[in-house]
Amino acid sequence: MKIEVYFSHSFVSPDSKMYKIKDGYTPKVDESSSIKVKDLISKGWKLSHAIKTSQSAQLESFNFLLIFEK
Repeated sequence: MKIEVYFSHSFVSPDSKMYKIKDGYTPKVDESSSIKVKDLISKGWKLSHAIKTSQSAQLESFNFLLIFEK
């Protein structure tokens, strides 16, 4: 099983953009790795977990860590 972790600034639909988290001692968001949720799902990946990173309920604060499995 493969696992990949992504970050989304605003996860509100399958068209939401997300960015891959670079592995390492200090994980970082790779801003050059933009992909839409629906595109990753069409490649056979399955969203297994969505972790909200902000306490705010405002739409612009829907930051998530998204964990996909294949």
